[in-house]
Amino acid sequence: MPAIRRLFLSALLIWGITASAAVAAGPSLLFDPATGEVLSQDRAGEPWYPASLTKLMTAYVVFQKIKSGQLKPEQKIVVSELAHSQPPSKIGVATGGTISVDFALQALLVYSANDMAYVLAEAASGSVPAFAAEMNAQARRIGMTGSHFVNPNGLHDPRHVSTARDMALLAATLLREFPEHAHYYSQAHVAVGKRKLSNRNSLIRQMSDADGMKTGFVCNSGFNLVATATRNGRKLGAVIFGANSGKHRADLAEMLLVDGFTREATPRPRIEAIANMKTGAVVPADMTKTVCKQKPVAVASSSELGGWGISFGNYETSATADMALRGRLLSTSGRDLPGTPGLIRMPGKGGFAAAMWNLDQQKSLAACAKYRTENAPCEVITPETFAQIAALTPEPPPKPVPTTAQGDQSKAKKKAPSRKKAPAKKKTKKN
Repeated sequence: MPAIRRLFLSALLIWGITASAAVAAGPSLLFDPATGEVLSQDRAGEPWYPASLTKLMTAYVVFQKIKSGQLKPEQKIVVSELAHSQPPSKIGVATGGTISVDFALQALLVYSANDMAYVLAEAASGSVPAFAAEMNAQARRIGMTGSHFVNPNGLHDPRHVSTARDMALLAATLLREFPEHAHYYSQAHVAVGKRKLSNRNSLIRQMSDADGMKTGFVCNSGFNLVATATRNGRKLGAVIFGANSGKHRADLAEMLLVDGFTREATPRPRIEAIANMKTGAVVPADMTKTVCKQKPVAVASSSELGGWGISFGNYETSATADMALRGRLLSTSGRDLPGTPGLIRMPGKGGFAAAMWNLDQQKSLAACAKYRTENAPCEVITPETFAQIAALTPEPPPKPVPTTAQGDQSKAKKKAPSRKKAPAKKKTKKN
């Protein structure tokens, strides 16, 4: 690192790192992956939406399958229609096409391809729900007590959460158990034919010591990053949640890492010593309005409603109903409940219902019975009631087309072209 830049960062650390970190809405954590020791942390046990940081857990499960011989790097795997239908960031291989496990991992960890996450999940476990179950089982095994995974790519689901503490624990576990795969995190680009798709992690171009690991972005989470850097044989890691841009998360990570390298290696508390908040006790912040300039709460169209369902109560505002819904979904009763969660505009001035639909009668009755044991309000909604609501409630305005591809973007106002070659030396705008 040039001396002037090093001095500048040191000055920032002296008077500005606390203020700078506060600009990021989410938690942060600086740790030593080799020892598991924590150098600094801010709200590291608070739940947050991990977005594409999820793909580190996807890679962990796949690495285990490779180690056991169930998958091989050169093995060809098929792209299903479900995988092909995933939104950008994506590679875009046609349905029925085949790619190697190794290429899929490169696309997953370098370019953060959402379609490749599904290809790997289906190849590893047969289906996405089965793979998500494996993700959660592995998370429990390694002590990620504040995490729950619903899908392999991190696209938003209110039940899909983690913490900075858990992501640090996962990163340390990956580096310790699978050092042979560390090259994926620092790889400059992934080659797709004649195209070279640059690593989404701009820190590896910004900081000479940086060597990984993974970015994450959806509107709900803001800009996340698990970053690693190695200096004089010592590796450190940083977790950033909720930054307001790709550049901002890289700068915050660099400041934490530079600060960490100035500290002497002395015994400190370990990552596992940080207590995660009880899942469901706190609802993660929603960064949609801040980073994507959109309303964070969408009301379901009446045409979407169907099947049996459950209601968690009616609320005057959509924001209050959304908070109630997300809290119920993160409880023990809601995390694995099938169906579609959302808000329903009630007829007249009935406010908004926090609800789930597309359930069957038995699951609706069982879910409400379980919620009531937790002293949580819950009422079963019949298909006839949904039909009455739809008849009495006008359709809400069409949802705006997202201006940002969900996956790993650093400029919320620009679409991410999936086919363009990224500039070789300019700071990328797609992180």
